[in-house]
Amino acid sequence: MLLNKRLLLVLDQQDQACNALQRCRLIAGRLQSQVTLIWLGDSIEKAEAAVKQLESDGISVALHIAARDKLLKLLAKFLERESFGLLIKSCDPRSKGFMTTVDGQILRELPCPVLMVKRDLLWQDGVVMAAVNSLANDSYQRRLNDDVLKVAAQIALATGSTLTAAVACPSAMMGADPVMQSEELIQQKAHQALDAQLSRLQLQPQDVAVGEGPAEYWIPEAGAKQAARLVVIGTRARGGLKGALIGNTAERILPRLDCDILVLRIGLSDQVVPVLQQ
Repeated sequence: MLLNKRLLLVLDQQDQACNALQRCRLIAGRLQSQVTLIWLGDSIEKAEAAVKQLESDGISVALHIAARDKLLKLLAKFLERESFGLLIKSCDPRSKGFMTTVDGQILRELPCPVLMVKRDLLWQDGVVMAAVNSLANDSYQRRLNDDVLKVAAQIALATGSTLTAAVACPSAMMGADPVMQSEELIQQKAHQALDAQLSRLQLQPQDVAVGEGPAEYWIPEAGAKQAARLVVIGTRARGGLKGALIGNTAERILPRLDCDILVLRIGLSDQVVPVLQQ
Protein backbone atom coordinates (compact mmCIF):
# COMPACT_ATOMS: atom_id res chain seq x y z
CA MET A 1 0.00 0.00 0.00
CA LEU A 2 1.04 3.64 0.10
CA LEU A 3 3.06 2.95 3.24
CA ASN A 4 5.74 1.25 1.12
CA LYS A 5 5.90 4.26 -1.23
CA ARG A 6 6.06 2.14 -4.38
CA LEU A 7 4.24 3.59 -7.40
CA LEU A 8 3.04 1.81 -10.52
CA LEU A 9 2.91 4.14 -13.53
CA VAL A 10 1.23 3.27 -16.84
CA LEU A 11 2.15 5.42 -19.85
CA ASP A 12 0.65 5.01 -23.30
CA GLN A 13 2.78 5.95 -26.28
CA GLN A 14 -0.34 7.42 -27.92
CA ASP A 15 -0.88 9.85 -25.02
CA GLN A 16 0.68 13.08 -26.23
CA ALA A 17 0.03 15.10 -23.07
CA CYS A 18 1.84 12.72 -20.66
CA ASN A 19 -0.13 14.18 -17.75
CA ALA A 20 0.28 10.95 -15.78
CA LEU A 21 4.06 11.19 -16.09
CA GLN A 22 4.13 14.72 -14.69
CA ARG A 23 1.73 13.81 -11.86
CA CYS A 24 3.90 10.81 -11.01
CA ARG A 25 7.03 13.00 -10.91
CA LEU A 26 5.39 15.26 -8.34
CA ILE A 27 4.06 12.44 -6.15
CA ALA A 28 7.20 10.29 -6.33
CA GLY A 29 9.40 13.31 -5.62
CA ARG A 30 7.38 14.25 -2.56
CA LEU A 31 7.17 10.72 -1.15
CA GLN A 32 10.64 9.65 -2.36
CA SER A 33 9.01 6.70 -4.09
CA GLN A 34 10.35 4.02 -6.37
CA VAL A 35 8.48 3.81 -9.67
CA THR A 36 7.71 0.82 -11.86
CA LEU A 37 6.91 2.16 -15.32
CA ILE A 38 4.81 0.10 -17.73
CA TRP A 39 5.16 1.54 -21.23
CA LEU A 40 2.44 0.72 -23.75
CA GLY A 41 3.96 1.00 -27.22
CA ASP A 42 6.93 0.04 -29.34
CA SER A 43 9.06 3.21 -29.14
CA ILE A 44 11.94 2.36 -26.84
CA GLU A 45 13.36 5.85 -27.34
CA LYS A 46 10.23 7.54 -25.99
CA ALA A 47 10.05 5.09 -23.09
CA GLU A 48 13.67 5.78 -22.17
CA ALA A 49 13.02 9.54 -22.42
CA ALA A 50 10.22 9.15 -19.84
CA VAL A 51 12.57 7.20 -17.60
CA LYS A 52 15.19 9.94 -17.86
CA GLN A 53 12.64 12.58 -16.81
CA LEU A 54 11.91 10.63 -13.65
CA GLU A 55 15.56 9.86 -12.96
CA SER A 56 16.46 13.53 -13.38
CA ASP A 57 14.39 14.10 -10.22
CA GLY A 58 16.34 11.42 -8.36
CA ILE A 59 13.56 8.84 -8.73
CA SER A 60 14.46 5.15 -9.07
CA VAL A 61 12.67 3.62 -12.09
CA ALA A 62 12.18 0.08 -13.40
CA LEU A 63 10.95 0.01 -17.02
CA HIS A 64 8.72 -2.66 -18.59
CA ILE A 65 7.45 -2.63 -22.18
CA ALA A 66 3.98 -4.10 -22.78
CA ALA A 67 1.28 -4.45 -25.41
CA ARG A 68 -2.00 -2.63 -24.73
CA ASP A 69 -4.10 -5.78 -24.89
CA LYS A 70 -1.90 -7.41 -22.22
CA LEU A 71 -2.07 -4.53 -19.74
CA LEU A 72 -4.66 -5.93 -17.31
CA LYS A 73 -2.98 -9.30 -17.01
CA LEU A 74 0.41 -7.66 -16.54
CA LEU A 75 -0.88 -5.32 -13.84
CA ALA A 76 -2.49 -8.23 -12.03
CA LYS A 77 0.82 -10.13 -12.09
CA PHE A 78 2.74 -7.16 -10.74
CA LEU A 79 0.24 -6.70 -7.91
CA GLU A 80 0.39 -10.39 -7.05
CA ARG A 81 4.18 -10.27 -6.71
CA GLU A 82 4.65 -6.87 -5.10
CA SER A 83 2.76 -4.34 -3.02
CA PHE A 84 2.22 -0.98 -4.73
CA GLY A 85 0.83 2.04 -2.94
CA LEU A 86 -0.72 3.66 -5.99
CA LEU A 87 -1.38 3.02 -9.67
CA ILE A 88 -1.15 6.17 -11.82
CA LYS A 89 -2.54 6.31 -15.34
CA SER A 90 -3.88 8.93 -17.73
CA CYS A 91 -7.60 8.51 -18.29
CA ASP A 92 -8.36 7.13 -21.75
CA PRO A 93 -10.93 9.47 -23.37
CA ARG A 94 -12.01 6.87 -25.92
CA SER A 95 -15.47 5.37 -25.37
CA LYS A 96 -16.32 1.71 -25.93
CA GLY A 97 -20.11 2.07 -25.97
CA PHE A 98 -21.66 -0.59 -23.77
CA MET A 99 -18.33 -2.35 -23.34
CA THR A 100 -16.31 -1.78 -20.16
CA THR A 101 -13.21 0.28 -20.88
CA VAL A 102 -9.76 -0.78 -19.72
CA ASP A 103 -9.86 2.08 -17.21
CA GLY A 104 -13.16 0.76 -15.88
CA GLN A 105 -11.73 -2.73 -15.56
CA ILE A 106 -8.72 -1.34 -13.69
CA LEU A 107 -11.00 0.41 -11.19
CA ARG A 108 -13.14 -2.69 -10.82
CA GLU A 109 -10.56 -5.45 -10.66
CA LEU A 110 -7.28 -4.19 -9.22
CA PRO A 111 -6.83 -4.04 -5.43
CA CYS A 112 -4.60 -0.96 -5.05
CA PRO A 113 -5.62 2.73 -5.02
CA VAL A 114 -5.87 4.14 -8.55
CA LEU A 115 -5.23 7.71 -9.68
CA MET A 116 -6.71 8.49 -13.09
CA VAL A 117 -5.16 11.70 -14.43
CA LYS A 118 -7.22 13.94 -16.70
CA ARG A 119 -5.75 17.42 -16.41
CA ASP A 120 -2.34 19.06 -16.20
CA LEU A 121 -3.48 21.45 -13.45
CA LEU A 122 -1.52 21.21 -10.21
CA TRP A 123 -3.48 20.26 -7.11
CA GLN A 124 -1.56 22.88 -5.17
CA ASP A 125 -3.78 25.72 -3.93
CA GLY A 126 -6.80 24.17 -5.64
CA VAL A 127 -9.86 22.26 -4.47
CA VAL A 128 -9.88 18.61 -3.35
CA MET A 129 -13.38 17.15 -3.21
CA ALA A 130 -14.41 14.05 -1.26
CA ALA A 131 -17.42 12.24 -2.74
CA VAL A 132 -19.27 10.16 -0.14
CA ASN A 133 -22.59 8.44 0.47
CA SER A 134 -23.63 9.82 3.85
CA LEU A 135 -27.02 8.07 3.78
CA ALA A 136 -25.49 4.59 3.66
CA ASN A 137 -26.69 2.27 6.41
CA ASP A 138 -24.13 -0.52 6.15
CA SER A 139 -20.87 -0.45 8.11
CA TYR A 140 -18.77 -1.19 5.00
CA GLN A 141 -19.91 1.96 3.19
CA ARG A 142 -19.60 4.08 6.33
CA ARG A 143 -16.01 2.96 6.78
CA LEU A 144 -15.33 3.64 3.11
CA ASN A 145 -16.76 7.15 3.57
CA ASP A 146 -14.34 7.68 6.48
CA ASP A 147 -11.40 6.59 4.34
CA VAL A 148 -12.36 8.93 1.50
CA LEU A 149 -12.81 11.93 3.79
CA LYS A 150 -9.58 11.36 5.73
CA VAL A 151 -7.44 10.85 2.63
CA ALA A 152 -8.99 13.82 0.81
CA ALA A 153 -8.42 16.00 3.88
CA GLN A 154 -4.78 14.99 4.14
CA ILE A 155 -4.16 15.59 0.43
CA ALA A 156 -5.76 19.01 0.76
CA LEU A 157 -3.54 19.79 3.74
CA ALA A 158 -0.39 18.54 1.99
CA THR A 159 -1.07 20.59 -1.15
CA GLY A 160 -2.40 23.73 0.50
CA SER A 161 -5.77 23.07 -1.12
CA THR A 162 -9.35 23.61 -0.01
CA LEU A 163 -11.30 20.55 1.16
CA THR A 164 -14.91 20.21 0.01
CA ALA A 165 -17.40 17.33 0.11
CA ALA A 166 -20.23 16.16 -2.12
CA VAL A 167 -23.15 13.80 -1.52
CA ALA A 168 -25.60 12.51 -4.14
CA CYS A 169 -29.06 11.82 -2.68
CA PRO A 170 -31.67 9.42 -4.07
CA SER A 171 -34.84 10.84 -5.60
CA ALA A 172 -37.94 11.12 -3.45
CA MET A 173 -40.21 8.06 -3.64
CA MET A 174 -43.39 6.73 -2.11
CA GLY A 175 -42.78 4.44 0.81
CA ALA A 176 -43.13 3.80 4.52
CA ASP A 177 -40.49 6.36 5.52
CA PRO A 178 -41.98 9.88 5.25
CA VAL A 179 -38.49 11.40 5.09
CA MET A 180 -37.75 9.57 1.85
CA GLN A 181 -40.89 11.03 0.25
CA SER A 182 -39.56 14.60 0.29
CA GLU A 183 -36.51 15.84 -1.61
CA GLU A 184 -35.96 18.58 0.96
CA LEU A 185 -36.09 16.12 3.86
CA ILE A 186 -33.79 13.65 2.09
CA GLN A 187 -31.16 16.34 1.58
CA GLN A 188 -31.59 17.56 5.14
CA LYS A 189 -31.02 14.01 6.40
CA ALA A 190 -27.93 13.68 4.19
CA HIS A 191 -26.55 16.98 5.52
CA GLN A 192 -27.11 15.89 9.12
CA ALA A 193 -25.45 12.51 8.56
CA LEU A 194 -22.46 14.12 6.85
CA ASP A 195 -22.15 16.77 9.57
CA ALA A 196 -22.08 14.04 12.22
CA GLN A 197 -19.42 12.14 10.30
CA LEU A 198 -17.27 15.23 9.79
CA SER A 199 -17.59 16.10 13.48
CA ARG A 200 -16.52 12.62 14.48
CA LEU A 201 -13.48 12.81 12.17
CA GLN A 202 -12.77 16.40 13.27
CA LEU A 203 -12.85 17.69 9.70
CA GLN A 204 -14.16 21.04 8.52
CA PRO A 205 -14.54 21.27 4.72
CA GLN A 206 -15.01 24.73 3.32
CA ASP A 207 -18.07 23.70 1.32
CA VAL A 208 -20.55 20.82 1.19
CA ALA A 209 -22.62 20.08 -1.90
CA VAL A 210 -25.70 17.90 -1.41
CA GLY A 211 -28.00 17.29 -4.36
CA GLU A 212 -30.47 14.91 -5.91
CA GLY A 213 -29.56 12.52 -8.66
CA PRO A 214 -27.46 9.45 -9.47
CA ALA A 215 -23.89 9.86 -8.25
CA GLU A 216 -22.49 9.55 -11.77
CA TYR A 217 -24.28 12.79 -12.69
CA TRP A 218 -24.37 14.78 -9.45
CA ILE A 219 -20.72 14.26 -8.41
CA PRO A 220 -19.27 15.55 -11.72
CA GLU A 221 -21.71 18.48 -11.60
CA ALA A 222 -20.63 19.32 -8.04
CA GLY A 223 -16.99 18.92 -9.00
CA ALA A 224 -17.38 21.37 -11.87
CA LYS A 225 -19.19 23.92 -9.68
CA GLN A 226 -16.49 23.71 -7.03
CA ALA A 227 -13.71 23.79 -9.66
CA ALA A 228 -12.23 20.65 -8.10
CA ARG A 229 -8.81 19.59 -9.32
CA LEU A 230 -9.04 16.20 -7.63
CA VAL A 231 -12.06 14.12 -6.62
CA VAL A 232 -11.50 11.33 -4.10
CA ILE A 233 -14.05 8.53 -4.17
CA GLY A 234 -14.38 5.02 -2.81
CA THR A 235 -15.35 1.87 -4.66
CA ARG A 236 -16.80 -1.43 -3.58
CA ALA A 237 -15.25 -2.95 -6.72
CA ARG A 238 -18.11 -5.23 -7.69
CA GLY A 239 -16.91 -8.14 -9.75
CA GLY A 240 -18.48 -10.99 -11.64
CA LEU A 241 -21.96 -10.78 -13.12
CA LYS A 242 -23.14 -7.99 -10.80
CA GLY A 243 -20.22 -5.80 -11.82
CA ALA A 244 -20.77 -6.56 -15.48
CA LEU A 245 -24.48 -5.68 -15.30
CA ILE A 246 -24.47 -2.52 -13.19
CA GLY A 247 -20.80 -1.54 -13.01
CA ASN A 248 -19.40 0.52 -10.18
CA THR A 249 -20.08 4.10 -9.21
CA ALA A 250 -16.43 5.10 -9.67
CA GLU A 251 -16.21 3.81 -13.22
CA ARG A 252 -19.54 5.45 -14.16
CA ILE A 253 -18.34 8.78 -12.75
CA LEU A 254 -14.93 8.58 -14.44
CA PRO A 255 -15.87 9.61 -18.00
CA ARG A 256 -18.04 12.49 -16.76
CA LEU A 257 -15.48 14.14 -14.48
CA ASP A 258 -13.29 16.90 -15.84
CA CYS A 259 -10.54 16.54 -13.24
CA ASP A 260 -8.26 13.90 -11.73
CA ILE A 261 -9.94 11.13 -9.74
CA LEU A 262 -8.43 9.05 -6.93
CA VAL A 263 -10.28 5.79 -6.29
CA LEU A 264 -9.80 4.06 -2.93
CA ARG A 265 -10.63 0.64 -1.53
CA ILE A 266 -11.81 0.24 2.04
CA GLY A 267 -9.29 0.25 4.90
CA LEU A 268 -6.55 2.26 3.18
CA SER A 269 -6.69 5.51 5.13
CA ASP A 270 -4.71 4.08 8.06
CA GLN A 271 -1.81 3.45 5.66
CA VAL A 272 -2.22 6.39 3.28
CA VAL A 273 -2.61 9.22 5.78
CA PRO A 274 0.67 8.62 7.72
CA VAL A 275 2.63 8.73 4.47
CA LEU A 276 0.96 11.96 3.34
CA GLN A 277 1.68 13.53 6.73
CA GLN A 278 5.43 13.22 6.25
